[in-house]
Amino acid sequence: TDELSSKTMEAKKQPGLYFIGEVVDVTGWLGGYNFQWAWSSGWVAGQYC
Repeated sequence: TDELSSKTMEAKKQPGLYFIGEVVDVTGWLGGYNFQWAWSSGWVAGQYC
């Protein structure tokens, strides 16, 4: 996650490349939080691509 912009989800070393959802190494509680992360990170990346 250090290699991504937390504002845009864009790779810092490769402009135009975005990572979202399960590809990003985040840990959360069980119970739908991974789905929420996938939807939210996808929405953020979509705003900037």
